[in-house]
Amino acid sequence: MNWFRNVFRRDRAEDPFESLPAFQPLPMFQALAPLSPVVPHSSLQAMPQRKPASTNTLPRFLNPGNELGGFETEGAGGARNRVRNAFSPSLPITNPRLLAGRGEALQTLIRAIEDLRLHVIIYGERGIGKTSLLQILRQLAEEAKYQVVYHSCGEDARFPEMFRAIASEIPLLYYHGFNAASEDMRKGGSLGSLLPAGDFNVSQLSDTFAQLSNTRVLIMLDEFDRSPPGLFRRNIAQLIKNLSDRSVRVQLVISGVAGNLADLIEHIPSIRRNILGYRVPELAPGEVRQMVTIGEEISGLIFDPDASERIIAMANGSPYLASLLSQYSSFGALNREGQIVTPIDVQHAVEQVSGELRSRISEPALEGADHAIDDGWGETLHALANRSMHAMGALDAEKIDESFSGQSFPEVAEEFVTRYKLLVPAPEERADRYRFREEGIGSYLWLRLSPPLVAAAEVD
Repeated sequence: MNWFRNVFRRDRAEDPFESLPAFQPLPMFQALAPLSPVVPHSSLQAMPQRKPASTNTLPRFLNPGNELGGFETEGAGGARNRVRNAFSPSLPITNPRLLAGRGEALQTLIRAIEDLRLHVIIYGERGIGKTSLLQILRQLAEEAKYQVVYHSCGEDARFPEMFRAIASEIPLLYYHGFNAASEDMRKGGSLGSLLPAGDFNVSQLSDTFAQLSNTRVLIMLDEFDRSPPGLFRRNIAQLIKNLSDRSVRVQLVISGVAGNLADLIEHIPSIRRNILGYRVPELAPGEVRQMVTIGEEISGLIFDPDASERIIAMANGSPYLASLLSQYSSFGALNREGQIVTPIDVQHAVEQVSGELRSRISEPALEGADHAIDDGWGETLHALANRSMHAMGALDAEKIDESFSGQSFPEVAEEFVTRYKLLVPAPEERADRYRFREEGIGSYLWLRLSPPLVAAAEVD
């Protein structure tokens, strides 16, 4: 079955993605059973004529806000809007046609949910694409007639309040003892109406969920790392255990920034056999290349092969950096009225992104980085930045093979801890482990200290 055509079936003229090349289909779940007033000419003549107060020209928005998000095909504004649709680094991907790679990841998650009936914990570093993966998984599950409830966590999350809201999104239709003629059904009742008034505990919630039939429910908890540690997370762990022990038709899919499972869920030993922990991997070079190819088809621009390879190299496996560099490079081509993205556009994009990342780092950390580079540690910092981007930010002495002027890595690291204040030891995680003091320092140093991409390049 060509499921992809079914998902996106619409009139050809209305489909902005229709011209895209066919990619490998994503895995699927198996389906369950006012205008301005006109000023009179006479009034214009009566108006005093004034010269502009200044010849300075301020930058302006290029598109009306009510047009952003469409797929205009004419004019400079339309071209920029197509680039925004092709590359959206600050937003999660919600259209499967824009998802580069990740087919294997989706297959793993679907099998865990559908075949193994496991709860799933998706984790990884910030910007690696966890929310995008969760959003596409959500769409695929809904296509298979799962009841999916998505909830974003916060620091003030409380178990009863959150799960009352979640239960209120599950129709009472799926309560095993529901009566189609009941008052609750006529009012559009939900499973939340079956919960006790006021606070309730994990057992009471489990009892309510156990009454579900004729459907399967996925509860997606995004940004779980923002939820409060302690009681809230222990309740989540207990809920997972209860649902699994009773074979309840509800599964949790949890996503958050973390280096390992224990960073997100407490009391792991008691529920280890009930969960799949999935660390979202970096993008492979071919997946970044596919992202660029998709972007070409949507934006109408062409990426010079060398420009594409430079983006792949500078992204260093990060979907966020790949999308941001592609977007800035595309805007660079449009700014000079070109249709081909060249290596010089990528070089300018690297400089822009590096400056953007620098603005997010504290002044003391920047002073330390500048001082270390002035003292000749640039090559070392570049190597450490590269290592951190491929190891969830961890810098482990035993995994760093470089020898720094006859010193061991812990000795070198101590320089960056005490003198430059760029690293911090992390003995609570592992002996001889260090991390950059602030999130983002590694990516910033990687871009800043990479060799210039091109010395000169001709532009269109």
